[in-house]
Amino acid sequence: MLNRRHLRIRVLQALYAWQQTPERDLVKAENAFIKSLQEVEELYTLLLLYLIELRDYAANFIEESKSKRLPTQEDLNPNTKFIDNLFLNRLKDDTALLSLASAYKLSYAGEEEMLKKIFFKLKETHEYQEYMNIDNQNFESEKRFVSKIFGKFLVEDNHFQHFLAEKNIHWDDDLPFITSMVIKTIKDSEEGKIQLMPLFKDKEDKHFCLNLFRKTTIHAKSFTELISSKISNWEIERVAQLDLLLMQMALTEILEMPTVPVKVAMNEYIDMAKYYSTPKSKNFVNGILDSLLIEFKKEGTIRKTGRGLIE
Repeated sequence: MLNRRHLRIRVLQALYAWQQTPERDLVKAENAFIKSLQEVEELYTLLLLYLIELRDYAANFIEESKSKRLPTQEDLNPNTKFIDNLFLNRLKDDTALLSLASAYKLSYAGEEEMLKKIFFKLKETHEYQEYMNIDNQNFESEKRFVSKIFGKFLVEDNHFQHFLAEKNIHWDDDLPFITSMVIKTIKDSEEGKIQLMPLFKDKEDKHFCLNLFRKTTIHAKSFTELISSKISNWEIERVAQLDLLLMQMALTEILEMPTVPVKVAMNEYIDMAKYYSTPKSKNFVNGILDSLLIEFKKEGTIRKTGRGLIE
């Protein structure tokens, strides 16, 4: 789910938060960082669970309508296409998803009013009404419908956005990316298998981000001295904090992570400086890192385990 770029951004955010705390406890900081990564998987799980809960609300509404004192013909003979949706019912029975929901203690208990408002708004949309009036039913078309309403209506609903904000204020930043991951999960699912996306692609990626966080904090002082040595007529205190963190992280990957190519590290942090720091940061970070890299190559400081990783 999280690629290397996302992991680097997460580390940057964690390092920035760590520097803002008076109490510099590395163990606590690492635990907070790991928790922030788990919150991504928690949001992913909660969004998939949302689809199940909305389907279940619709099913309960149909049953309750049949029990009215004076039920209509529509109440007695409801259109059940939405609650019979092949993808939603496959998702509802997915043990891996239910296990994640249980592990994170995720639930929509007490949110019936929100689900009611969202469901009735959904019922008024052209997409829902068109879907309900089409007779044919196959897994691919069912997925397309769920994917469309999820991205276009459900996740954008104001009631749902408010619900998420109350759960976790940091999820607002993660929502667009995790929404795209949920849509990918829907599209990639097969009739016999819902392919949930793991938080990390593999153990190596998990080790990479934890190592990057830990080693950047450990070597922060020595890397700051290296950076300072390349700044002419400029006090290190005047360097933008994000620029300094980005350069420290780049140096960690260049000097302390043997399997990361130097060129990859350089390009990643120069690009991140463009998006996450000041307008002039890209050129500044590029200049300092280039200067240090020339020095490292002369001194033979860089140690990489694979051929071609230094260039």
